[in-house]
Amino acid sequence: MAFGALSSAYLYSNPSPFGGIWEIDANLDATLPVNECACQEAAPGVNWQKFQKDLRGNLQSDPSFSRPWVHELCSATYSAFFATSRVDEATFQIWKSTCGAGLLAVAAVCSQSIALQMADVSSRWRWTERPVQAEGRAVKDILEAMPAGDCLRLCEEHEECASVAHGPFGCHLKDKCVTSGEQLVLPGVAPGYRTYYQRGGPCTAEDGVEPVSSPHHLSEIRLLMDAAVRLLDHVVHCLDKSDWPFTIEEVLANRMEFTAATLHAHRNGEFYFRWSRSQRFLLPVTCDAASRATVGDAGAVCRTLSRLMIRWVRGLDSEVGFWHALLDPSNAENPEVDFSSWRSAQDWLLSGDITWHYGDICTFLAAARGHTTSYGRPRVLNAGSGPLAPGRIDCGDSVTVVASDGLARFYLQLYDILQHDPPVVPLQCPTEALHHCFPQHHFDVVHMRNSLDHANDPLMGILELIWVARPGGWVLLRHARNEGVAGHFQLGLHQWASADLDCDHGVLLCFV
Repeated sequence: MAFGALSSAYLYSNPSPFGGIWEIDANLDATLPVNECACQEAAPGVNWQKFQKDLRGNLQSDPSFSRPWVHELCSATYSAFFATSRVDEATFQIWKSTCGAGLLAVAAVCSQSIALQMADVSSRWRWTERPVQAEGRAVKDILEAMPAGDCLRLCEEHEECASVAHGPFGCHLKDKCVTSGEQLVLPGVAPGYRTYYQRGGPCTAEDGVEPVSSPHHLSEIRLLMDAAVRLLDHVVHCLDKSDWPFTIEEVLANRMEFTAATLHAHRNGEFYFRWSRSQRFLLPVTCDAASRATVGDAGAVCRTLSRLMIRWVRGLDSEVGFWHALLDPSNAENPEVDFSSWRSAQDWLLSGDITWHYGDICTFLAAARGHTTSYGRPRVLNAGSGPLAPGRIDCGDSVTVVASDGLARFYLQLYDILQHDPPVVPLQCPTEALHHCFPQHHFDVVHMRNSLDHANDPLMGILELIWVARPGGWVLLRHARNEGVAGHFQLGLHQWASADLDCDHGVLLCFV
């Protein structure tokens, strides 16, 4: 099914009055800076043209993105990344002094480097970004390439070994018990090498063995992944048409997988994440690379829709964390959790009862059935349900209610983490992709409450809702007015506002 160029249904107005990220967006749209992706000028500590050439060549010979070159490239550029960029958590902005696409590539490479090392070492090991200056006495030297895991196992088998200097050309066992505050060699010295140090063996620590999936390592990957996603705002007009090997969709898909991996680690302590070059982004993409590069209002609309998709991914952790708090039975007296909402979630877990409509679904269903009986048994869809999914509804006869949500896969993880056996579970299906999940003309009543404002592309969502509704049926949109306005469309997933008014464009329902 194709709806054509939906972006043309949107009208563009300058978003600068909302301030913050919107003001930056307006400036970028006005100039479309070529150097954000061309990266012709070198930055302190890195030649972008050489880095791009090395990156492309290595990915061509190693499509798995997993061999030692990943660590070497990260080591050569890691310091330059933090010397030329800074994330402002208060304003959700990233400040930088060099090209965005190059910094994004460094963030991708280094997040993969850390993830690979976390998988390759046992839980007793930690590491530094560069070798420590004072390494201690040499216990044994292997002067040839060796996987980090094999090198560390050699150290674990040697009773005098307490730390390791490992890199692309060797494995060096040391007797020094390194601590996290050690002074490191200068950037550019011994590129590709790190010091690994133990919490066990000949070394002792009051806090015992620290697991490899510790907050230290997870937060380092999170920082890099979030920086990559934020940098997409700056390169949305040029990245996918550039010579850089990473695409917008690839970055977003991997950030979503990182969220899933951290939830998995929360459940059983095992963190498994790899940057995958083949990871598919599951939300439909409204505009292609050529449209995003177009000058004028049409291009600005496409870039805005793409940035909303980027910010939707950025808001995932907040949305999942919100529901985690409500589903957690231990939060009854947590002052940061709304008790009424928490109580509703806990009641749903016990009984399956949840207030999800205004008491009029059966009325609309009865009106629809005068036109829809030839399509089959009555059905109701509650799209964008959240984790508290309704089951059946009593309209004289029991009627099936199907719940769907674009974040259902994460809600399933929350049920597991909290050891819940939910009465009903939602289906994984974004509103903008309902036709991938259900046949056409499948529901008598299609209902959506306070969730279309979370969408990346609400007009596409509305067309999808109509697609799955039966002729003569109903599509019910129940939303608070101007939901995103108070937070200037920058808080969580509240990216749109709906209003039942003219909006100065001669339409009954508008989204701003």
